[in-house]
Amino acid sequence: LAVILCGIISMVIGAIWYGPVFGKLWMKQYGFTEEDLRKDFNPAKTYGLAVIGHIVMALVLAYMISLTNAQSIEDGFRISVSCWLGFIAATMFINGLFARKTFTLFFIDSGYQLVNMIVFGIILISWR
Repeated sequence: LAVILCGIISMVIGAIWYGPVFGKLWMKQYGFTEEDLRKDFNPAKTYGLAVIGHIVMALVLAYMISLTNAQSIEDGFRISVSCWLGFIAATMFINGLFARKTFTLFFIDSGYQLVNMIVFGIILISWR
């Protein structure tokens, strides 16, 4: 249940992150208009697959927490940030270099995942 909650919470975080917080800057960096984003958009498919992706992330993080025998919220925070830095941020940075994305996009997109991972770590540790 904690893993499913993480998947749902990630969508709430995303709605805030890519809405009022960074939505306009994110669209500007990609060169999108609101009309571009609505064109050929299948929300059920996109959001459904995004939830599944975040559930997989939460499952793996739960496994890492279990492997390390983490007990405290501080432990969950450290593992979450370590996994984000070593796997998510590093991968997004490398991909961004070759795709010629701006550092602003890197910070927006990887920052969203950092917040998710920290929240996931807190939920997963607290649920134990």
